[in-house]
Amino acid sequence: SVGRMLRRRLGVVFTAALLTPAFVLFFLSSPDLSGEQALVQRMAELRERLHHAEMLNQERLQDVILLSKKFNLIVRPDSESGNLTEFRASLSQETRDLLANLSHTSDMHLPSIYSYLPHLLHSHAATTPAFKLSKERHSATMVLGVPTVKRQVQSYLMTTLRNLIDSMSIEEMDECIIVVFVAEWDLDYVRQVASQIERKFPEHLDSGLLEVISPPQSFYPDMDKLRQTLGDPMERVRWRTKQNLDFAFLMMYAQPKGTFYVQLEDDIQTKKGYIATMKKFALQKTSEKKNWFVLDFCQLGFIGKMFKCVELPYLVQFFIMFYNDKPVDWLLDYLIQTKICNLDKDT
Repeated sequence: SVGRMLRRRLGVVFTAALLTPAFVLFFLSSPDLSGEQALVQRMAELRERLHHAEMLNQERLQDVILLSKKFNLIVRPDSESGNLTEFRASLSQETRDLLANLSHTSDMHLPSIYSYLPHLLHSHAATTPAFKLSKERHSATMVLGVPTVKRQVQSYLMTTLRNLIDSMSIEEMDECIIVVFVAEWDLDYVRQVASQIERKFPEHLDSGLLEVISPPQSFYPDMDKLRQTLGDPMERVRWRTKQNLDFAFLMMYAQPKGTFYVQLEDDIQTKKGYIATMKKFALQKTSEKKNWFVLDFCQLGFIGKMFKCVELPYLVQFFIMFYNDKPVDWLLDYLIQTKICNLDKDT
């Protein structure tokens, strides 16, 4: 009947009137999870930046200690030189006290890069890029290392760089550095690659997003005097030895420039938002207080491996110690097994 239908409609309206305020109250009072997550991620990013700043401070302290030792060889107190005596007398009392405190000698010889690459002692420029095109951007969130070599057929470097940049947002372009590492000793070829990049990406070179470097030949040992290892032909031994040292040089250059480092190649393609995805995942691990050494965003070889810049010295030293022994991806596996995996757990 009409009365029954009217009562039914009134019941529906009455029920809706009762439930609507409850739904409104629920949605208005629910916490802003997106804002909270952004705050947690920001705190994690600041924590990683602090670790990076502490690392840079330690490196400067090491430089000061080395410099003081060299200086003390010149102005050591037991010197009989009249000129040095006059020189010390001309210093302030504060400076003389500082030199006296730093004049002690150590009975231990600390290992360094020269322990494994002694030929570097004979060239002051061996650890300086032979070519460098850079605006000296620092304090980046992410440094992308793109090693490239001369290809016999076709180079995909420009396509790769275009893809890497086009897949970034404007904000990401401001907080990243792409280091193109031209792993060739022929400076004419290096300049040719740099000129191509200048023509195709002038605005990104000017902004500091893109950098181009190449290593000096003096950084590498005599490639004709390597040990033959793993039963490989000497040509293969030379190739993988150079790649180990290429990666070490690139990582040493990238280490002070940012918080995270990602190893790439010159023939890859990325998806839109790849920077945000990697950054979010890394900061999520940090915010959860999960200590990680490497995050793997690609299953192929060394591509897409992310590290904290403060931990790159582990890789650099490992690659330099065993550059003649194993391929670089094997060395990475061994380092991860040694540093991260427990013997009583499945690796």
